[in-house]
Amino acid sequence: MTEAAPALDQPFAALLDGDAARWTAILQRDARLDGLLYYGVASTGIYCRPVCRARRPKIENVAFFRSCAEAEAAGYRPCKLCRPTRAARPMAGARLSVRPAAVLFVDIRGYSALAARLRPEEVFALLDEFHARLRAIVEAHGGVVHKRLGDGVMAVFGARQSRPDDARRGIACGFALLDAMAAWSEARRRAGAAPVAIGVGLHYGMCAFGPAGGEPDILGDTVNLASRLERLTRRLEAAIAVSDEALRAVSAPEGEAARALLCSAGIVRLPGCGPRRVWIAPLRPSGER
Repeated sequence: MTEAAPALDQPFAALLDGDAARWTAILQRDARLDGLLYYGVASTGIYCRPVCRARRPKIENVAFFRSCAEAEAAGYRPCKLCRPTRAARPMAGARLSVRPAAVLFVDIRGYSALAARLRPEEVFALLDEFHARLRAIVEAHGGVVHKRLGDGVMAVFGARQSRPDDARRGIACGFALLDAMAAWSEARRRAGAAPVAIGVGLHYGMCAFGPAGGEPDILGDTVNLASRLERLTRRLEAAIAVSDEALRAVSAPEGEAARALLCSAGIVRLPGCGPRRVWIAPLRPSGER
C-alpha cells in the first residue's frame, strides 16, 4: 500500500479514507471508529471492533467492513472478546459516550417578519404544525428530534447508536424536509396563508452524548458546525448546506446519488469553525419541488 496513513489528530473523515487509514486505526485501537469499522481475519473466520484487545493479525489476512451485517454476510462470526454487535452503544450506567453522528439543523426563513404579521394564536398554530411535520419526517428517516428551537429543530441521526448509514439518512432527511415544506407552503398559499420556507444544515462527525446541567445533551464541534451550515444557507441563497465530511461518509452508490443533488460551494469560512468544504443545493423557484 502506497497511501499515507492519517495521524490521530487528522479530520474524522480521513480515518476511513482508504485501507491504510483503516489499518492504522486498527493498529492504534482508535475508539473514534468503534461502530463504524470492523475487520475480519481470514485465518480465524472472526471479525472484531477496532478497539479489540486481541493480538493484531497480519494485514494480508484482514478484510474491512462498515457493519456487522456486512461482515457476517461475508462469512465471519463475531469475536467473543470485543463483542462487535455491541459497538457504538453507550455502556450501561456510563455518563458519557463519544461517537460519530449526523446532526441536522432546520430553521424557518424570515420567521420574525412572518410572525409579526400574525396573531399570537396563529403563530402558535403555525409552529405546532411545523414541528409536527418535521418530527414525522425526521423519525421516518431513523432520526431523533433532539431539541425544538422555536422556529427551528436540531435532529440527530445516531442518537441512540451510531450506524454506518447515519450520514446518508441525514442527507436524505434534509431533502425530504425541503420537499415536504414546499408542498405545505404551496397548500398554505392556495388557502390564502403565507408560505413557509426553510434552510437546512447537516454535518457528520464526533459528538459527546451525556448529561449537561442534569439533562441529556449532545455536545461538540459537530453540533456547532451543523448550526453554522444552516445559517450559511441564508448567506449563499441555498436551500441546504452539507459538509464535505457528511458527503464523504456516505458509501457508494448512495454517495453519488447525493452528490448529484448538490453542487460545490468550495471552501467557505464558517464563524468559529474555520474554513470548510461545503456542498449546497440552491433555492428552488416558488412552487417547484
